[in-house]
Amino acid sequence: MIKDILGNHPQIKVIDYMLSCPFHEFTKQQLAVGSEISRSTLDKFIDDFLEYELLCKKGPKYIVNPKSEFIKDFFSINDKLVKIEIEKQLKVPEEVGEEFTDEELDEILNEIPNEVDLDKLEFEIESREFYIFSSDKSSKNSFDLLLSR
Repeated sequence: MIKDILGNHPQIKVIDYMLSCPFHEFTKQQLAVGSEISRSTLDKFIDDFLEYELLCKKGPKYIVNPKSEFIKDFFSINDKLVKIEIEKQLKVPEEVGEEFTDEELDEILNEIPNEVDLDKLEFEIESREFYIFSSDKSSKNSFDLLLSR
């Protein structure tokens, strides 16, 4: 929700994503995938997040630093944005839509996964990528890199 106000910058995307799961520990790949940015983009500023104590590092994983004043401020901003959105939704007249029986609702809700397994998602992404290196024999310094999915 913060990115709606502060913009779609990679740093904001990561903060917004981490605030949505503040007690979860993430690998860099999980942060990149969840924030919808590239891993190389994340690598450009993750150390700044550690330096300013927005995040804590636990082995290879990262977690929101709940003691950080910046993080507390972001939570406060996020709470205010949620309250504004709730007020806006309360003012919107109810839409007339389909009515479902309890059985139909149970069936619909059972189709929705309870939680996304980020480790599984990361594995699936990595398993679809492979790299092929080839060199042009006529030139000593040239090579082609092909990323296949």
